[in-house]
Amino acid sequence: MINKVQKIAAKISSQRHLIALRDGMASAMPLIIIGSVFMLVANFPIPGFTAWLKNIGIQDFFNKAANSTFGIVGLTVTFSIAYNLAKYYKVDPLSAGLLSLGSFVLLTPVLKNNGFPMQYLGSAGLFVGIIVSLITTEIFKFFVKRNLVIKMPDTVPPNVSRAFAAILPGFFSITFWFLILLITHYMGIDNIHALIANIIAKPLSILTKTLPGIILVIFIQCFFWMFGIHGAQVTGPIIEPLLLQNSDANRIAFQAGKHLPNIITYEFLYNFVFSGGAGCVMALAILLFLFSKSKENKVLGKLSIAPVSFQVAEPVLFGFPTILNIKMVIPFVMSPVVTALITYFAMDWGLVAKPVGAVIPWTTPPIIAGFLASGGKISGAVIQIITILINMAIYYPFFKMDDNEKLKKELAK
Repeated sequence: MINKVQKIAAKISSQRHLIALRDGMASAMPLIIIGSVFMLVANFPIPGFTAWLKNIGIQDFFNKAANSTFGIVGLTVTFSIAYNLAKYYKVDPLSAGLLSLGSFVLLTPVLKNNGFPMQYLGSAGLFVGIIVSLITTEIFKFFVKRNLVIKMPDTVPPNVSRAFAAILPGFFSITFWFLILLITHYMGIDNIHALIANIIAKPLSILTKTLPGIILVIFIQCFFWMFGIHGAQVTGPIIEPLLLQNSDANRIAFQAGKHLPNIITYEFLYNFVFSGGAGCVMALAILLFLFSKSKENKVLGKLSIAPVSFQVAEPVLFGFPTILNIKMVIPFVMSPVVTALITYFAMDWGLVAKPVGAVIPWTTPPIIAGFLASGGKISGAVIQIITILINMAIYYPFFKMDDNEKLKKELAK
């Protein structure tokens, strides 16, 4: 069973388009996090501070900085996915990325005053950007690998040669999307972004808009982790674009002072649910550090408490171990599920502030992460303290059983 699961996961994780999608999303993370910082500063929950920013006239500039970073994630992902896929194919990544950008802009509707709708540069344009970047790069690769390019003499500088080599595949790429645009127009469809959202995003949003959907995602991630496979890397290419869309919708609402539409966001899953990393092992690390009696667990507790505090779970996952340890399946799966249920209903009932769309670095320690992700609300930190304590209670009998077994072996020796 282990071999079969690992083979399936390996095929999924090594699929070239999913790798490009994963790496492309990761490339956009610096902009998303930087934009989140500017947004938090502009809307920090201290009325006197935000009033001061507004009075001196710089609050709008902070919001503009957020919109110019987090707000162009659709554009950046379009370029970076094409760039990474072209690198995999060993063709010119810069040309593939630029052609994908041109195709993305071609498919994006223009406003009546010739303005550009900003929402499609952001998360609303993610799915069109993903499709455009993958198909455009495939077209580009098709022509380049068959030498269907304009070749320049060897005396011409390499950068000029690369530019001319991109003309023919680029012309066919843009023409392909031009024809798609015409066909959809004559079918009465003037917004391809809305079409793709209805066809792809809405069915998939069941996973990231509903509580049962996100519980299923948590089960899948934990299942793969139990076999030593990085669960988030398997599910990430599918669900992270949707989670970021939810985060961005909250960000826009938060900046406008409106009701936050989503509970389940990128930070809900990766900051609130998985405290300490996969399986909520922050709780297990604390138990190892404070309550171990066996020498082996005491040493592991001292070594693991610091990295796990920064969401690096591997010392506990592989050192305890929880990976491939059938005795730890119940707490490893149960802890994140219980955490998700408690956090979701606490937010739904208004006891805890919803995530404001500020994507917090995954290495941010729990409690601090909850405080920042909820827009500087103390309830975000409190709910993390509560769920960590509950997770400790879930892990305790299994930890105690393991610790007693190890202590007996040590005493026997």
